[in-house]
Amino acid sequence: MAQRKSRQWTLQVMPDNGGSVRTMRISRRLVRIAVVSAGALLVLGVTFVADLAVGAKREAHLALLQSENQHLRQNLGQIQGQVTALSSSVDRLTAGDQRVRLLAGLAPIDPQVRAVGIGGPPVVDPAREEFFRVSAELAGDTYGTKYDVDELTRRAELLSVSLTEALDSLRMHEEIFLARPSVLPVQADQAWISSSFSRSRYHPILQYNRPHTGIDISALSGSPILATANGTVVFAGTNGGYGKMIDVDHGYGYRTRYAHAKAISVRAGQQVRRGDQLGEVGRTGLVNAPSLHYEVMVNDRAVNPREFLLDGNIPE
Repeated sequence: MAQRKSRQWTLQVMPDNGGSVRTMRISRRLVRIAVVSAGALLVLGVTFVADLAVGAKREAHLALLQSENQHLRQNLGQIQGQVTALSSSVDRLTAGDQRVRLLAGLAPIDPQVRAVGIGGPPVVDPAREEFFRVSAELAGDTYGTKYDVDELTRRAELLSVSLTEALDSLRMHEEIFLARPSVLPVQADQAWISSSFSRSRYHPILQYNRPHTGIDISALSGSPILATANGTVVFAGTNGGYGKMIDVDHGYGYRTRYAHAKAISVRAGQQVRRGDQLGEVGRTGLVNAPSLHYEVMVNDRAVNPREFLLDGNIPE
């Protein structure tokens, strides 16, 4: 007959001092319960410790986020102040740009164009929506500042384009002004206009009437003849009744002529600027006294040089 397997464990405890042996009988079921309970307690203990660690980490992360959030708010406030200052500067530059455009002969930019606004609803952005959900106030301040910066950028770009256009126009006006004959070609104290521009004038040597396509300026022989505007010498030599003569092409349709010179100081092809000496007053050609015959032509048509002189107080 098979021996029945025992369902109990026997535990004997023997003291070191030789006392009586204590015997304890424990069932296997109780042992299993104790082992399972100990395992469960161990798992609960580990879980509790892990939760404590996670909680501490979460608290540390939350403290870090709060610190970063505070710094972000402070920096955002500083940026908003800078944006306000920049906006004021752009306003002043815009007012100056309007004046520069006026001086440059350009039409002012339409106020609606200067507003450079953006129309339409904002683009759907999940990150933006999440930001507003988490912190509506901070998100509103952040995106509001971004909008202001974008607007300032567009205004600055428009201002740059406008100022470039105005400067180009001013340069062109400057070139035209420098090319426009606008001063007397003889600056000597003892110089005066002895004969005016006329469609029909009695010629003192030829003794008949004919057009006088310039003005005659009497001056001492040898007085400097000056260029009345920037340009290029296109002729420097002798030309019949004009005697020794210099023609200067100033561009933009302007051309000047200086005749009866005693001496010529320039050559054809030479670049000259207003005030440069072209030669000396003389009496070559059909003239009876030292003088300078001065002509101004616009698009190959002779016009009265007086119309181009900046100073109207001309001695006669």
